[in-house]
Amino acid sequence: MSSKIVYECPIFKIEEALVELPDKSEAKRWYILMHDGAVVVCLKGNSIIMLKEYRSASGQLEWRIPAGALKDGEDPKEGAIRETREEIGLEPLDIRLVKSLIKPSGSIKQVTHIFVATKFRENPLPSEDKEELFIKTEELPIEKVKEMISTFEIPPNIGQFIYEALRFLK
Repeated sequence: MSSKIVYECPIFKIEEALVELPDKSEAKRWYILMHDGAVVVCLKGNSIIMLKEYRSASGQLEWRIPAGALKDGEDPKEGAIRETREEIGLEPLDIRLVKSLIKPSGSIKQVTHIFVATKFRENPLPSEDKEELFIKTEELPIEKVKEMISTFEIPPNIGQFIYEALRFLK
């Protein structure tokens, strides 16, 4: 019914909203507004290019795929290409949208655009993110990646993106 931003920082905003419920009553809600994101599942033959990256929030090295927040007004496909160039130094030549997922949460508003690519050329793009200086890439066989997803060595959200891309390619 109405909303206003009550807090803003570089990575998210807090929105206070007055909403109408199914029974026509009104309620106040607060939402975290995140920049939309793009992720890219990079396939080379029967392997997936995986990243091992230091994540300051967890203080650990974690398995990931190229991903990141879109800049204001940035096209999701262009953001996906930029993130891939920054994180693994490769430019996807055949990037395709698999699906756009609305974050499944009652309090976070964000869309994640999942892409897949199978052809690349070397074309690195320097990143402004200092954490990305510590990325290591590995080409892992698809079956090994599936095993790592099932044992939670690869986080479930990354696993979901990978499985969506593999289904898309079938």
